[in-house]
This record gives sequence, structure tokens and C-alpha cells, in this order.
Amino acid sequence: MAVFRETPCKYYISFGKCTKNREACHTGYCQHCDKYYPRAKVRHMNKKKQYNEKARM
Repeated sequence: MAVFRETPCKYYISFGKCTKNREACHTGYCQHCDKYYPRAKVRHMNKKKQYNEKARM
């Protein structure tokens, strides 16, 4: 199963609610919206790489 590393938009409230009056479905439209601004600058960890490095040791 896929792990999504999507950062929610600053204006995203909940499913169907956006402060910019847009269609608020985070997994689809919000990522391609011209008003998209991530809430926080988050560095997503590569879990597969961590697991492989741990197995090598």
C-alpha cells in the first residue's frame, strides 16, 4: 500500500472546505491549485531507505 507524503495546504480546513472557496479535496485539486501554499516546510523521510540502511548494519 502506498504511503502519501502530501503536506496539507495552508487554506485547507477539511474535506470540502477551503478558505479560498475552492473545491477542497486535498488528494486531488488542492495539490494543483494556483493558490496552494503548504502549511509547513516539512522534510519527508524516506522510510524504505532508512529500513535498508538499518538492515545493512
